[in-house]
Amino acid sequence: MARTAPLREARQATGPTAHPSLRIDPAICDGVGICAHLAPDLITVDSWGYPIVSVTPLERGSDRRQAEAAVRACPRKALFVR
Repeated sequence: MARTAPLREARQATGPTAHPSLRIDPAICDGVGICAHLAPDLITVDSWGYPIVSVTPLERGSDRRQAEAAVRACPRKALFVR
């Protein structure tokens, strides 16, 4: 029987056309909200203050800078760019 890649890996774009995207580990996040202030084009917060991260690729330089600033400032290190 052939082994297949997990679904999340199979859907990731690869190669020179692939753009990274901002991701969050919700199990680690404390809902501080610094990320939403540093990356307002990419992150909104829900009614409890937890981030809702846009799944769009970071194609523009401004989006990438916002994402990197939010990742650096996260006190729990729950954000990452992949």
